[in-house]
Amino acid sequence: MKKNILFSIYIIFVVLLLISFEITGCSQRERIIKVGSQSVLSGDYKYYGQEQLVSMNLAAKELAPVRIGGFDYKISVVSKDDEGNAEKSYLVSQEMVQENISGVIGSSFNATTKAALPIYQEFNIPMVSPSASGVDLNKTGSNFFRLIINNNQVVENVAGFIISEYKPEKIAIINTDSEYELNFVDYLEKTLESVSSQEINIFKKYTVKPETEDYKLLAENLLIDDCDLIFFCGEYDILAKVISAAREAGVSANFLTEKLGMDEGITQLADAKALEGLIAVVPEPPSLAMFSEDPKAVEFWRKFKDMVPQIKGIEIKEPGQFAPYAYDAFYILIEAMKKANSVQPEDYIDVLRDMAYEGVTGHIEFDSNGNLKSPQSTVFIIKNGTWVRFQK
Repeated sequence: MKKNILFSIYIIFVVLLLISFEITGCSQRERIIKVGSQSVLSGDYKYYGQEQLVSMNLAAKELAPVRIGGFDYKISVVSKDDEGNAEKSYLVSQEMVQENISGVIGSSFNATTKAALPIYQEFNIPMVSPSASGVDLNKTGSNFFRLIINNNQVVENVAGFIISEYKPEKIAIINTDSEYELNFVDYLEKTLESVSSQEINIFKKYTVKPETEDYKLLAENLLIDDCDLIFFCGEYDILAKVISAAREAGVSANFLTEKLGMDEGITQLADAKALEGLIAVVPEPPSLAMFSEDPKAVEFWRKFKDMVPQIKGIEIKEPGQFAPYAYDAFYILIEAMKKANSVQPEDYIDVLRDMAYEGVTGHIEFDSNGNLKSPQSTVFIIKNGTWVRFQK
């Protein structure tokens, strides 16, 4: 009888021990931070999604396990392809919510980001974009953040450079008739008028039609205009024709351009003497822009290349333009969770809004709309036939 009682106690003890192990195992499995990667992973633009996925997996590998609220958490990247399609993006955002993600990075484009945001907003899940630059995204909700300079800020940085460096009295503006260029010069004109303490006269605006344009006639008009500065918004091959004709006609004004005009190929299309002194303001922080030797950027490039073979289905070999932004986005989400001592979006989102972080992309701090505060551009100039960093 005594043996039976002892055996029963032993059996109960073993069962309780097994239950304890099972409960502990379940508890450990539940301590996983799920971060969503919503991006385009198919079609012509799949490389955008691939670079985001590699960057996020790299960050997850470096950060895990992470201790938050007294517990150690593993980190899981939940990746979904929204195909670069707004309707699919909306469905993907619903799937992400069902996956109980703590935050999401993406989407790749303005339209897909805008389509997904309402669902994430409903559940107060932070959505951090490494690539969507559309200004209208500012108004979509308080859960939206971005690490890339937005379209208006790109123009504002150009206007700031014009005012601080040139202080011109008369400007001629030249662009072709694409929607991007028309919007750019329209906002540039408004910005110059609103932020300048001096009177800047947009003396002339020219919209060229590359197929039929008489560049010699345009150059003669520029000579008559006698402006201090000529700003060109458009592709570098058209800029090469404009600046060559202008210099041949005797136009001595400074030429300034933006990212479309800043291409190494321009030096093959125009005489070095004509191009000398051409300046471009490019919407990339100095740490990432061409000729960067920033240690963080160099190290990220190396680690990214090492990470690529570890992820199935990746065809790219090295990071693209938006890769470091996705990497920093992942780090800043986890950092906000650590500071808030919680992986729950409603607990850490306010911390995220007030974050200040030094990443591969530079200083990260958000304004009330989730945009970067004071994002940097990088200025280049052509000297002796080649692009170099601009030095005052």
